[in-house]
Amino acid sequence: TLPATFVIETVMNHVAKALNKSADEIREINFYKKGQTTFYHQPLPYCNISKIWQDLKQSSEAEKRRTTIQVFNKENRWRKRGMSIVPLRWGVMYVPGLRFTAYVAIFRKDGTVCITHGGVEIGQGINTRVCQVAAYILGYGLTVDQISIRPATSFLNPNGDATGRSIASELCCEAVINCCNMLKERISLIAKDMPQATWGEIIDKCYGLGIDLSAKYMVLPKAGQPYNYNIYAATCTEVEIDVLTGETEILRTDILFDCGKSMNPEIDIGQVEGAFVMGLGYWLTEQAIYDPSSGLELTNGTWDYHPPFSKDIPIDFRVSLLKNVPNPLGILGSKAVGEPPQCMSCSCLFALQDAIYHAREETGHDKDYFPLDGPATVEVTQLKCLVDPSQFIM
Repeated sequence: TLPATFVIETVMNHVAKALNKSADEIREINFYKKGQTTFYHQPLPYCNISKIWQDLKQSSEAEKRRTTIQVFNKENRWRKRGMSIVPLRWGVMYVPGLRFTAYVAIFRKDGTVCITHGGVEIGQGINTRVCQVAAYILGYGLTVDQISIRPATSFLNPNGDATGRSIASELCCEAVINCCNMLKERISLIAKDMPQATWGEIIDKCYGLGIDLSAKYMVLPKAGQPYNYNIYAATCTEVEIDVLTGETEILRTDILFDCGKSMNPEIDIGQVEGAFVMGLGYWLTEQAIYDPSSGLELTNGTWDYHPPFSKDIPIDFRVSLLKNVPNPLGILGSKAVGEPPQCMSCSCLFALQDAIYHAREETGHDKDYFPLDGPATVEVTQLKCLVDPSQFIM
């Protein structure tokens, strides 16, 4: 989906240039609206991309900053700025046949809960989400710090699928919800007669009465619509380039992301930031070069291959989650966060392209469209500026 998003947004930019219109205008004309049907025949009963787009343009002060950019570009010959706003509609598919298993056990001595699920914690916060969901569903005063996670095993979580596609956290949470609902149904029969009891006292009583304090559940999505729901978002990125060297600075990025009713805003914002920065490397710096005769990778170290570092991220990085938009088709009203923000990172490339147009304007080459592919390294950027050495005057 990362290159696919880039391709269609490139088409929008090319059309805008050919018609001598703003890229924003062309995009707005082509937005889906609530109630429309996609080209793959799936209706959109919920579609808020127009609202997100307008809210982002307002919160990022896009039009005001574009005026400032024009002034800056007129006053500076060898440094230019550019801006781009990119929308996103990203379909989330619970792939039929995928399976994620969860096992939840409660210990009678102190009421602590142990969970093992079929996902893998790789920094996306899946374990934190699972603990939050378990505490929320079980209730009776159970807190997150009373819950621990054990790694998945082929004994308790056999035949599991890969942690990926931005859906593993959701499906593991769904499996845990079902486990906890089973347990709560058993526990509630005892707890209703103990209104003043603590969680630990309730569990101890359940144990004494022979209640099974463990449960297992496997999530298995069924075939249906192509996508279970859609994620909508928009990104505004402003960059500044050195026309003579091709160096690029990302001055500011604003992202407005609809993740439904966020289970954990700190995790979700971190996922948005991290995914976007991964995309920056893809579009700007991470160039893979191979020997044409042997196929040997030549850029196999950090001297030649450049993932983004702390100095490469936006100087001003603002991420907001859309408020009051629970997702009726998601887990507890939430939406996935992972791959979608990475798809919006192409906004940095289009902002760079805009800055290059301003550089070309100085030599009269700004009228025609030119393609800009990733990674747009410093060499590529400098060459695309079409610098005229005759203008090197004091």
